[in-house]
Amino acid sequence: MASVSGAFAQELPLPKIGIVDVQKVLRDSKAAQSVRPEFDRMRKAFQKQVSEQEQRLRQAEQELTRQRAILAPEAFTQKRRAFSEEARNAQNSVQARRRQLDKAFDDTKNEILKNLVIVAREVAEARKLNILLEKRFVFLSAATMDVTDEVILRLDKRLPKIAVKLPDVDQNSGKGNN
Repeated sequence: MASVSGAFAQELPLPKIGIVDVQKVLRDSKAAQSVRPEFDRMRKAFQKQVSEQEQRLRQAEQELTRQRAILAPEAFTQKRRAFSEEARNAQNSVQARRRQLDKAFDDTKNEILKNLVIVAREVAEARKLNILLEKRFVFLSAATMDVTDEVILRLDKRLPKIAVKLPDVDQNSGKGNN
């Protein structure tokens, strides 16, 4: 049995391990930095849109409350129903827009990750690594095992910028139509 396990062990290559800090790549690469201002702008515009919508709905609700005393019960019920429908539509619109922004963010991140895998494979081949681990799953390692900076350099050459693509969103269903 010893000769079988000895022969088997001789066939296995010695592990040559590299480590990549994916979060650092997603934070520090040129592609990630190129989209950050666009996402910040989109997030601020979204927050402004939501705030304005909330303000309009508050004013409409206050007006409806004020009119309650002067309207006939049937007229008030009809206006209350219309307000509820408007509020529901506003909520659906906000949720659809949030899904649209989330999808754009995820699509952009996935494009960076797809290119990260390609350049990580190139680094692994160049350094003759047979295992490449994500840093967050490694408890301790030698600093020389970290290939993150080399991965970022290659990724910056391969993908210096990335465009943010907003998917179309059907506000009734909330599903993206790419």
